[in-house]
Amino acid sequence: MKGLRIIIGTLTIATSLSHAAVTVHVLPQPLEIFNTDFPVAVMFPLDVDANGTTDFTFMATNISVSLRTERANRLVINVSPPPNLGGPVASLQSNFLIGPSLMGSDVRWTSSDIIGSYVSPDELVATGIIQVFFSGHNTQFRERSVIGVEFEAEDGIHYGYFDISPSPWIEPRITLHGWAWETEPGKAILAGQVPEPSSWILAGVATASLLLLRRRE
Repeated sequence: MKGLRIIIGTLTIATSLSHAAVTVHVLPQPLEIFNTDFPVAVMFPLDVDANGTTDFTFMATNISVSLRTERANRLVINVSPPPNLGGPVASLQSNFLIGPSLMGSDVRWTSSDIIGSYVSPDELVATGIIQVFFSGHNTQFRERSVIGVEFEAEDGIHYGYFDISPSPWIEPRITLHGWAWETEPGKAILAGQVPEPSSWILAGVATASLLLLRRRE
């Protein structure tokens, strides 16, 4: 998966748009997250703030797609019925305020490791986004919406979101369109879909990708 990590990093850095203190990363070619191989899980590591460290990892199997929080990072879930130890990744609509305090009693912050709240490199844990059964599929994501996330950087805690849409078919697949994060530590961010990339951004991505490939040859 090393090649995938390099390509994603190039695209997101090249399409970075800064509005005030919010940085938006648009993927010119949306990333399809799925896997048809059994029982191996395919990993899609993402470095949200482009500091060289993986912050979250999408995991795909032939029956599910989930999101793994690395280290002490967290994501927003819909609280399950008592004993409320976990729940699925929450589908957040535009203008939902993602920050230290969350609106509503049905959502909360959690780690993929719901017991220790810290995900070590050797842990195979993740929080479910979509799961397929013989009778259908189970997911909070019925349309394009966002996943609220919290991650730690050198200067403190930051808030952001992933912009995703589910597959129109009953299959374990999602599409990642991009993400955004608040560069000011501790400051909340409003959920919203990322804008589509313009033609000049696409041209810049193509140039940057070619330069990277040439340097690696």
